[in-house]
Amino acid sequence: MKYAELLQSYIEQSRLTLDEISEKISNKGLSASKQYLSKLQNGKTPPASEKLNSVLAEILNGDADKLDFFAYVEKAPDLVKFILSNFDEDLIDSFIVLSHRFPDRTINLLGENDLDISESDEFKKINHFAQKTIFNYLGNGQSNSLNNEITQLMDKQLGHLPFYQKNKEMITNHLKEYGFNSTLSLIKDLSILNTLNIENEENFTISDPELYHWYQTLPLSGEKKLRKLRAIWEMMQDDDNE
Repeated sequence: MKYAELLQSYIEQSRLTLDEISEKISNKGLSASKQYLSKLQNGKTPPASEKLNSVLAEILNGDADKLDFFAYVEKAPDLVKFILSNFDEDLIDSFIVLSHRFPDRTINLLGENDLDISESDEFKKINHFAQKTIFNYLGNGQSNSLNNEITQLMDKQLGHLPFYQKNKEMITNHLKEYGFNSTLSLIKDLSILNTLNIENEENFTISDPELYHWYQTLPLSGEKKLRKLRAIWEMMQDDDNE
């Protein structure tokens, strides 16, 4: 669910018109026009402030904490947004409890936290879900912003290495296509090949990154596997000669 969808459900349940809601907001010392409220419930403007969410929840008999939660999700960085947007009702409630228990404290979903935060039951539940979810996120390669961050990190840590400079375009394309986890394996394999000084034939090129990855790691296979591959290759040649 998104912020706009939650707000819209509260408005519908209240049976109040946008004009009536706008007037009630004015009576509480804030300002929100009918046009602005319409954009809020249709997702055409960023979520309201915590102060306005509190007043909206009071008028609409809704939950201000949940309005604030979904507002935070929409403003969060990609990685955090992905994790929070997959929360179920129980995890949302746990996150809200944490926010109230540790006001003005940073809660890191994946990294280090103060001991009192990390030892709380609510955080343990959230952290377990976040750790499990992050592997799916890193595996799909669909976040351009995360891909850019990872590429910058790789440039910083690996940019001085010849094998990385030589294969950077293939590595970045692999990241977009197959995600972070697979790219780590590719980098590891390329690093080993570079150490062994194993090179492809100068005139031999493969355009498919996945196939190229397989071709480059082939020399690392054990003798038993290579014998099986040779047998398969000989069968393919026999088929071609028929």
